[in-house]
Amino acid sequence: MTSSLITRLVVMGLLMATVGTAASYFQLSRFLRKDLTASVAAQQTALADYVARDVDNYLRERLTFLERLATRVPPALLAQPLQLRAWLEERSELSPTFSLGLTVSDLAGERLDGSGRIGVDSSEFKGASAGRATLGRPLTTPGTRHSALPMAVPIRNPEGEVMALLLGTADMSADGLLDHLQSGRVGKTGGILVVSPEDHLFVASTEAAMSLTPTPPVGVNLLHDRAMTGFRGSGKTINAQGIEEISAIASVPSSGWFIVARLPVAEALAPVARMQHFILQQRAPAVATVLVLIGLAMAWLLRPLMRAAHQADRMTRGEIELAPLRVVRNDEIGHLTTAFNRLLAKLLQHQAELRRLAHHDTLTGLPNRKLLDDRLQQMLARAKREANLVAVLYLDLDGFKRLNDTFGHEAGDKALRETARRLMSLVRHSDTVARIGGDEFVLVAANFSDPAEHAVLALAQQCIDAVALPLQLRHADMAMGVSIGIVLTDGGATPEDLLAAADKAMYQAKQNGRGGYVLAPTLR
Repeated sequence: MTSSLITRLVVMGLLMATVGTAASYFQLSRFLRKDLTASVAAQQTALADYVARDVDNYLRERLTFLERLATRVPPALLAQPLQLRAWLEERSELSPTFSLGLTVSDLAGERLDGSGRIGVDSSEFKGASAGRATLGRPLTTPGTRHSALPMAVPIRNPEGEVMALLLGTADMSADGLLDHLQSGRVGKTGGILVVSPEDHLFVASTEAAMSLTPTPPVGVNLLHDRAMTGFRGSGKTINAQGIEEISAIASVPSSGWFIVARLPVAEALAPVARMQHFILQQRAPAVATVLVLIGLAMAWLLRPLMRAAHQADRMTRGEIELAPLRVVRNDEIGHLTTAFNRLLAKLLQHQAELRRLAHHDTLTGLPNRKLLDDRLQQMLARAKREANLVAVLYLDLDGFKRLNDTFGHEAGDKALRETARRLMSLVRHSDTVARIGGDEFVLVAANFSDPAEHAVLALAQQCIDAVALPLQLRHADMAMGVSIGIVLTDGGATPEDLLAAADKAMYQAKQNGRGGYVLAPTLR
C-alpha cells in the first residue's frame, strides 16, 4: 500500500494539513517566486530577441537599399550638382525609405549636390569613408521632435575605390518603428529600451521621454553596466529610479545596439502575493478534505492507467510479448493508451527496419559488409562439408569517378543502383552480391559445374559485359567498366583472407588495363 500513488497522495495531503497553513505559505511562496522569476526572465528574453530581430530587419532593409542605390549613382552626375540633386530627389519620391533626405558628399565632406558640407568627424562619415556601411548617431529632427537616424555607404569607382559617400536619413518616428516599440509594453509598467552603447544613448523607449536621452553613468544600474560591456542574457537589477526589475538583453547585430526588455519584480510576482493571501484565508481541514476526495477520485480515474502500467512493466521484463494495451475509456487515459499502442507499433516497425539496415546497404538494398561476412562463413562451412569450391569476385567500377564528377552524385547513385540490379540478374538464389564500399562490390558463388575455374571466369566475363552496357542518364548515355579480382577456395580460408586476395587481384586487373579480370591462386 505504501507504494500506491493514491495512498501516498492522501497521506501527503493529510500531513500537509497537519503541518499547517504556515508551512504551505512559506514553501509555496519560495517555489512560486523562483519558478515565476525564471518564467518571466524567459518571456523577457523571448521578447527582447523578437524586438532585436525586428529592429535589425528595419536597419538592414535601409542599409541594403542605400547600398543598392550607391551602385546606381551615375558617376557623371558627381560633377553636376543640380542634376545629382534632381536624381536624388526623384529616388526619394519613389521610395519613402529615407524620408528625411538623401545626399552625396566627397571624401572631404563637401556635398556634391550643392547643399553645403557635412561633419567629417561624424561616425557615419568615417565608417563610410573606410569602405563600409555605417549608422550614425540617432538625433532629434528640428521642429518635429522625430527620431532621425543617419546612415552612410561608400560609392566606389570601377576599381573598387571609394570615391564618394551616399548618405540617407531615416525618420524612425514616421516609419512606425518607435510606435511599434511603444505598443510592446509588457504588463502595466514594463517596457522596452533600444540602447546604443557606442553613443551612450537610449535610441528608443516605450517611455517616450527616455528616447534620445543619455544612458545612466556607471554604477547606477549594474546589469546595464554589464550590457554596455557586452553581456547578453537576463537577470535582476535595480534601475536608475531605484525600482527592482527583471531585464533581458539581446543584440541588434547590424548596429551594435542592444534591446532591453524589462518588467518590475513587483508586477512580475504579483501572482505570488495573491497566492499568499489565498493560503492565509483557507483552513487546514478544508485542504485535507479536498485532498481525500481527490485521492478517491484519482483511485477510480487512474485504475485503467495502473492496469496498463502493470502490463507495460511485464512487457519490459519479458514476461509477456509486446502487444497493444486494451483501451478502456475514451478519455485522456484512453488517449494515452492509444498513443502507447501507436508508439509500440512504431517501435516494432523501427526494430524491423534497424535489423534490415544493420545488414543491407541503404542505397542499393544489397547486403553490406557484415551480412557478407555471415553468408561467406556459411558458404565456406558448406563447401568444406560438401567438398565444393567457393568463388569470391571483387568488383571495382572503372570510370565511376568521372561519371560522378561529370553528372553529379544523383547520377552516381543511379549508376550504383543499376550496377547492383545488373549483377543480381546474373546470379543464382544461393549466390550473394554485396556492396562493401563506394563503387566496390563483392560476388560470392558456389556449387560450380566442373571445371570450376572456367565457370567462374565465364561469370566474371558476364559481369564485365553487363556493367559495360551504356547507362541512360538524364542528359546523355554513359558507359562504365569494371575490374574484377577472383579467388577460389575449398573452404579452408577465412573471409578476411579471401577478400584480401580478391582485392589484390582486382588491383592487378586495373594495372593490366582495366575492364578485365585476374584469377588469384586458390586458397586452401
